[in-house]
Amino acid sequence: MQSDVNHTDNQAGPRWNLTIRITAAVIALVLILIAAYAFRIALAPLIIGGLIAYILTPVVKWINKVTRLPKGLATLVVFLALLALLIPVGALVVPELSAEVSLFYDDVIVYIEELQTRSTDTVTMLGFTFAVGDLVDEVTSSLMQLVRSAAPNTVGFVFDAARTAVLVVFTLFIGFYLTRDGDKLIAALKQLAPPDYRQDAERLVSEIDHVWTSFLRGQVILSLTVMVILTIVSLVLGLPQPLLLGVLGGLLEFLPSIGNMIWGLTAIVVAVVAGSSYLLLPPTVFVIVVALTTVAFSQLDTNVLIPNIIGGQVKLHPVVVLIGVIIGLNVAGVLGVALAAPTIASLRVIGSYFYARVFNLNPFPPEQESHGEAEHKEAAEMQDSQPLPNEPAAPGL
Repeated sequence: MQSDVNHTDNQAGPRWNLTIRITAAVIALVLILIAAYAFRIALAPLIIGGLIAYILTPVVKWINKVTRLPKGLATLVVFLALLALLIPVGALVVPELSAEVSLFYDDVIVYIEELQTRSTDTVTMLGFTFAVGDLVDEVTSSLMQLVRSAAPNTVGFVFDAARTAVLVVFTLFIGFYLTRDGDKLIAALKQLAPPDYRQDAERLVSEIDHVWTSFLRGQVILSLTVMVILTIVSLVLGLPQPLLLGVLGGLLEFLPSIGNMIWGLTAIVVAVVAGSSYLLLPPTVFVIVVALTTVAFSQLDTNVLIPNIIGGQVKLHPVVVLIGVIIGLNVAGVLGVALAAPTIASLRVIGSYFYARVFNLNPFPPEQESHGEAEHKEAAEMQDSQPLPNEPAAPGL
């Protein structure tokens, strides 16, 4: 009888020692990285779907609270409203952008041909005459090859469009399910933490949530604001395809530290080769005006728009962001560049926690409250400040 009891108590087997646990953790991490690489084509829809869910979840919760609709039905209403908004906008904007891109291709080809006619020109500097024909020929041939490779052929365009449509559909479905079941997923992830560390996990999730909330929702508003401003600026300056330049500027706003630089160089190049549609300025003066305008907008964006729309929650030095942009570009392409800043900020939160645990420090000092706890404390204080129903209000002084 005693042997049966011992067998029942020990059927789980002996506990793993530290070496086995570390080995198992390393093997699990390697397997996760291998799986992520093998299924990397699904990472972009998963990440973008998660971002959509992150942005739309507060809207769903608000509808659920106000209308008392079930969360699944509220999520369906929000996504149907989103589609009802995006489909007409896409039907109006996409053809216009396609036409402007086509015109831009045609203009670039014309400018390249004009450069080719100047291949016999010479330049005199400090009494020496230089033939620029070889340089011009090399540059124009490279530009022509780049333009022709960028112009899609019919068969490739059809396959790329079909593949993009499938990925968009999958992304919307992922976003829908993550929006509907995001709270359950987060709760399940918290349960994975050992019981003694569950409170720490909740604090970490709260801090990381605040980083991504302040970045993503603010970034969408910032991008739309910049898109409108740069479209108006391009129209006032008389730059060709102002809508295309405005949309480009809004999208480049997702690329921290380098987006303004890329847009400014693009605007200056367009000003050099195309000039203004109606401003009667000498070419050199117009290029200077465009350059000064891009510098002024960069200062406005850095010192006014970004601090007031996104805020300083990410709090990263520009050098750190640039390093993150380079790493993100090599790891995940444009998506890695766009998400470099909040990813680094999240890793900083996790790294600070592990640093404190390794050196036996308090990972959450008394002066550092999680944002969830701060909001809860503020609400409790406001509730405590209200007089009780049978308690007379304090007399005024």
